[in-house]
Amino acid sequence: MAAEVCKPLAGMLVVEAGDRPAVSACGSLLRDLGARVVVAEDESSATAATRPVRLAGKESVRATAMAIEQLLDVADVAITSSDTTATVAFPERRATQVRCDITAFGGSGPLSGIAASEALVQAWAGTAEVTGRRDGPPLVTPAPLLEMEAGAYAAAAVLAAIRVLRRHGIGQEIDIALYDVGVNALAAFLPLAFAGREASRDGNRHAILAPWNSYPTRDGWVMVCAPTDDQWRRLCDVVGKPGAAESLDLATSGGRLEHLEQIDLIVSAWTRDRTVAKCLDALAAAGIPSGPIIDINDLEHEPNLRHRGTVVRATDPQNSVGVLVPGPLLGERVQVAPVIPSFGATKRLAERNRAPRRGTVDRTITFGGFPLAGIRVIEIGMNTVAPLAGRQLGALGADVIKIEPPTGDVNRSNAPFRQDAGTYIFAVSNTDKRGIVLNLRDPEDARTLHALLSTADVLIENLKPGSLDRLGFSAENLRREHPGLVYCSMTGFGHDSVYKGRPALDTVVQAMSGMMAATRQDGMPTKAGISVADQLGGQLGLVAVLGALLAHDADGSGARLDIAMQDATVWAGQHIWNGASPEPCEIIGAADGYVAVVGLDRAHIAALLGVREDELGATTRALTRDEFIAAVDPTLTRIAPVRTVVEVIEADQTAARGLLVSRPTIDGDAWTVLESPLRLAATPARVRTAMPRLGVIDIALHAELTAAHATSAERAGMRAGT
Repeated sequence: MAAEVCKPLAGMLVVEAGDRPAVSACGSLLRDLGARVVVAEDESSATAATRPVRLAGKESVRATAMAIEQLLDVADVAITSSDTTATVAFPERRATQVRCDITAFGGSGPLSGIAASEALVQAWAGTAEVTGRRDGPPLVTPAPLLEMEAGAYAAAAVLAAIRVLRRHGIGQEIDIALYDVGVNALAAFLPLAFAGREASRDGNRHAILAPWNSYPTRDGWVMVCAPTDDQWRRLCDVVGKPGAAESLDLATSGGRLEHLEQIDLIVSAWTRDRTVAKCLDALAAAGIPSGPIIDINDLEHEPNLRHRGTVVRATDPQNSVGVLVPGPLLGERVQVAPVIPSFGATKRLAERNRAPRRGTVDRTITFGGFPLAGIRVIEIGMNTVAPLAGRQLGALGADVIKIEPPTGDVNRSNAPFRQDAGTYIFAVSNTDKRGIVLNLRDPEDARTLHALLSTADVLIENLKPGSLDRLGFSAENLRREHPGLVYCSMTGFGHDSVYKGRPALDTVVQAMSGMMAATRQDGMPTKAGISVADQLGGQLGLVAVLGALLAHDADGSGARLDIAMQDATVWAGQHIWNGASPEPCEIIGAADGYVAVVGLDRAHIAALLGVREDELGATTRALTRDEFIAAVDPTLTRIAPVRTVVEVIEADQTAARGLLVSRPTIDGDAWTVLESPLRLAATPARVRTAMPRLGVIDIALHAELTAAHATSAERAGMRAGT
């Protein structure tokens, strides 16, 4: 949620002409930023359980061919899903229109055009493979996580394209693929594959960090995450095993990753004798990220979500029943729930809407330019959340300067390591950034940061709430000294929170957002394998910053943005609220792995294979995945192989989309990193560089700072002489 009202899209008309959840997610974020959003919906949508969350705060028009053509004629922004609405003839895009097409596999590659559902894309992209217990089959999450992440990335791409439109007078096409989003979501697992280690599911553990797991208590389950050396030492004190912190086997992140069973025995022996509340009190007092696993039906009563207005109750006009809908993530906290329109309630639209154009229009931009050219971003980020936003802003052309403490981003210390001691996860998480090491407790380094901020448009950070305040860099202080600065904090529970200063990591937030309770294996709540809370926090921060930059472009205004990972993760689960359930998905073993089948029960699958249902398991285990798929559905609309991470890395679709690329560092190295999923046709996002080793000096940045310090000293001398 943003702490300030920012409506940079006021006066713009956005049309949703597609039925993917990502389409409505993108439209909802643009609605939060002030756009008028009109949804073209057909009769089947009127009674769908997902309709309240998709339509809240929007308008409804019956989706006839004529209505869609008229809507797209007047829209400033059109959001479509052409693979699932292939029978709709979309009119040609106007030169000044932004059109975003969200599909399963994008506009290129061997899988392009296949209208795969969320569950099947989770299988193709490897995110199903990394979800679930190691001793069980892969899991598909019931919440459409890739759709929701794709919706956030689509909104970011649309905002970047609107910036180009307002500055240069040209619209463009945008291609967002769920598959691209899924491959990007494997960021925590790619390092294991790159290092030649198994990259697969492991229940509620983390792929490369430990301790990180759910533990039984006397009355439930508690999630505990203490991956840094300092957190591990404090956890050992809490559980009464201080000697474990000094053990040579467990003293480092790499050692802990090798001894997961030993760590879990130490922690669970302590939690089993206590209630959830007692465990959380002790862990909170020690500053250990932890939380209870909350049921999705209890979200509206969760204290922080109620405080922040994340989940609100509205009335469904179709049946006058009370339903839950998400409050605005990027705007003013609402006291009144957004209105859900009746089906087809909007009969007429005004003539072509045009957002008020601000400033002069420069039509000299060439295809291939960057949407954020000329924007400077300062990143004070650790781990995933702010670094994700920073690398996407960098791919869009911003000059991103990453501030690291003398010890570096903690991801520089997280295994697995290359032979040269570099860390894969840091390289994957930090591209298109220049770096500088500052100790912000040192007055001279603090002045250096202020010098950088005086030249910056944006500051993004995801430190524990209050950390920058104690160093003199509170939002209030910075807004006084740098009034035009867009200041975006991305934290677990927000600065405006009932959990003041509470630390949070990905799985703790999943636990406290209903996500784990909704995803069960043999009845046990299970986290999504991908770091969905981290990623959504970064993606929503990215969207909020791009929205605030549109206002900044217009009048130089700054903004204070307060993004909570908990808000973002709850928002991502909205399509399984109000009794809605996804299409059933069966995960079935084959001779060389697993296959996901959607919309067909086991009896139907057995019939297609020509066997009895009780023979299904033995039959499929004798078939390869390709043989299984050819026998059941060669069109690939109902079935997909559950790919491993290594198979995703080597897949033709991954190569065709250019999702893994080798990029250089300024100190002569190179890393395999992720390409951006933001595919803007005229002004594409492009990953160009990886970050060097800690402390390597960027010559241009060093010269700039030297000149700034010299000017500052000269001014001080002149003042002293007068």
